[in-house]
Amino acid sequence: MKPEQLTLDGCAPTPLASYLKALGVLRLLSSGTNNVTGESVDPQVRGWWEGERFHLRTTLGREGVMRFFLHDYAPSPIIAPWNGRAGFLEGDENSNREGAVLMRQIESGSADRLRRTRSTIHLLRANDDVKHLDGLRAKSKALARKAKALTGVAKQDCLDAKREVDATAKRIKATLLPSLRSVIAREHVEYLDSCFVVSTAAGSSRAAPILGAGGVDGSRDFGVRFAAELVRAFDFETGQPRSRSETYLRSALFGTPARLDKIGAMGMFSPGDTGPNATVGFKGRNPLNHWDLILAMEGTVVFAGALTRRWDSTGSHGAAFPFTFEPTQAGSGVFAAEDPNRPRGEVWTPLWGKPVSYAELRAVFSEGRLTMTGGVVKTGLDAARSMSQLGVSRGISGFERYSLIQPAANLPYQATPLGRIATPRTPMADIIGDLDQVDWLRKAKAATTAKSAPAAARKAMGRLVSSLFEVTDPGQREVGIANSLVALGDFVAWLARSPKGCAVVDPPPLLGRSWLHGADDGTPEYRIAAALAGLGLAPPTRLEDSNSAESPTTRRAPPMAAHFAPVTNRPPAGFEGATFFRGRWLRQRRSWAGDGNPPTVVWGHGGLVANMTAVLERRLAETSIRGLADKPLAGASFAQLSDVAAFLSGDFDDARCSDLLAGMVWVQPGRLPPRETDGERGPATLPFAYAALKPIFFTDEALVRVNAIPSEASMPISPGLVGQLRAGGRALDGRAIDQAVRTALSRARSSGLPSPYDSIQSRGGSSTLHSGRIGVGIRPDRLAAAMLIPISDRGLASLLGRAYPGAVPDESIHPTKETKNVD
Repeated sequence: MKPEQLTLDGCAPTPLASYLKALGVLRLLSSGTNNVTGESVDPQVRGWWEGERFHLRTTLGREGVMRFFLHDYAPSPIIAPWNGRAGFLEGDENSNREGAVLMRQIESGSADRLRRTRSTIHLLRANDDVKHLDGLRAKSKALARKAKALTGVAKQDCLDAKREVDATAKRIKATLLPSLRSVIAREHVEYLDSCFVVSTAAGSSRAAPILGAGGVDGSRDFGVRFAAELVRAFDFETGQPRSRSETYLRSALFGTPARLDKIGAMGMFSPGDTGPNATVGFKGRNPLNHWDLILAMEGTVVFAGALTRRWDSTGSHGAAFPFTFEPTQAGSGVFAAEDPNRPRGEVWTPLWGKPVSYAELRAVFSEGRLTMTGGVVKTGLDAARSMSQLGVSRGISGFERYSLIQPAANLPYQATPLGRIATPRTPMADIIGDLDQVDWLRKAKAATTAKSAPAAARKAMGRLVSSLFEVTDPGQREVGIANSLVALGDFVAWLARSPKGCAVVDPPPLLGRSWLHGADDGTPEYRIAAALAGLGLAPPTRLEDSNSAESPTTRRAPPMAAHFAPVTNRPPAGFEGATFFRGRWLRQRRSWAGDGNPPTVVWGHGGLVANMTAVLERRLAETSIRGLADKPLAGASFAQLSDVAAFLSGDFDDARCSDLLAGMVWVQPGRLPPRETDGERGPATLPFAYAALKPIFFTDEALVRVNAIPSEASMPISPGLVGQLRAGGRALDGRAIDQAVRTALSRARSSGLPSPYDSIQSRGGSSTLHSGRIGVGIRPDRLAAAMLIPISDRGLASLLGRAYPGAVPDESIHPTKETKNVD
């Protein structure tokens, strides 16, 4: 028979119950053990996701699928005898609790479709460990009842006896799972493995987050709920479907409208089905389609776990469940930084767009893990990183991300959708791995999860992790990198102020240049932040650039990061000389300064202009303190004159530049690519005052390179020059700037740099500097801050050509390709 394509409108990627239902349908149609005949009803059935619905390709056709589930479907033995409410540990063979009653109904039924379930129940009844544990629980309950009627010493003796019985029961229960796994049927092992990863060591089993605490969530046993809905689906004696079962099944599979008369809920698999505003009225209970729950529980079997060894730093054993990770409370906007209820875990459900068989799908789930460069995937953020490296692989188009969160202490867990993570068409570089060097990111997150961590630290780390999620999304990568740098700066600002934090977390490792270039949005704010971040660092080496070598002056000058946090260029203890860690080459490492609060840390809350001026004055002071031979104002990156013009004009976002800079100081320096509008041919767009002052703040080495001064000469900065501008503040009358320019011109002439603009010798004409004219409309404090911004040799030559015409040869103003300092 030719396969027919069916659209299961009742099976969507969300909520989790609907996704599990689709897995259950594909599994059951492919399974021989779930058919009364013992053979698969359609071995060639295929399934895939398209248009937010699950699709089947099957020879059965629509009515054949309906016929199978209504008449031939044999339920899996979804039974959890280790739970107290499952019907086996009642302490009373005549218990009237729901689990016990349902198990007896299945045992006494004669329907052929329940044959395997009855066999499983008989095996469990005969299991010595189950019987022993049941007897101990009965004895414990009897002692508890007896203690209520006693007083004094007799009551205490009775309670002591109860504690001994409970301790024995606990030891027996620890060995129950390995014991059961060795004797129960294969189809029951599948459900057990979906609930637990069982270790041979007593007490070391781990529960699967997707099935609560081992097939139970609070007082709700999933196996009991499954059996209760089977009763409503078909008769346990005859196996025939109930009167309305066909209507409900058609609704569950194909989304046809049906009036549901059963009140209930899917529980954690479909949050929002019940409670306030869930239906008409102030508070309501949703109708429940029993086939929805039956098929969803059959789908959970696909998530069987396995015991594996994680080859991480500890090499420890771990329980691995398919696409299940440690929770990350970021990346979705769902969680608050102060949320006290930590999620139980994360489940990422894969979506695929090509028809696959259940055997192929099970192979993916049995491997069930993502990997990434340098380690295994443990958290939701790790999973997102792995996805960004994966590209379109193995037919998986993306994952729906769920967090198993408890909204409040008195409420059950809920599988809350956190959004879809699309698989990129081409792999992306894992730049987040730079933060993983020597476990920095893990240690930083651990420092913020401690009870003593302040709210500011938790919020900063939450913003960082959320931004890192954006980095893994191709559509948000540029914004995510920029936001991550801002968040990193915020976090390090807290870290630098926290002695406890510094004791457990080192300064961030130096991030790769991909961070610098990845955040490039082309704005002056970005380019000036990048230029300032490179202060005190050597330019990146280029074979064609002879000027890129690190000079002694640059090597001894403090990096820009030293003005934000108390750091030194010494590597942390234990990493001296280390070059390789967990599959990654280590970049330069820094450590906290021993004195805790060195005078180099001057960046504070005063705003960008005030902080830049403070850094400028501190770096100039370092010249004499460190005995430097030159001004420590050289760097690895350069801003363009057009960027400086924007900064001086006031058409500039100071806060954005400051935020970016705080993160960029932890990035490896790199030269920025030139832009079409970046030509240095227009220094006339800048104030004359800047053109006159800025060359004084260049290193002597740079002035010699452009032939402005002889190699044996120097250009010192006049004492108090920065102070004159800073004292002028925001005044726009030009007086402070006029005075500073006069001082600069005088200093330049003393160093052999001639200028026709001589206010002392020239009287009248275009060369006269009238008081207050030069700096009118310019903020003196902003002009002072601009002296800190590094610009290229070509920009320097252009400024000299305007303020000091004739001071440099024409080839210095327009250097050739071989000699220019490339930006």
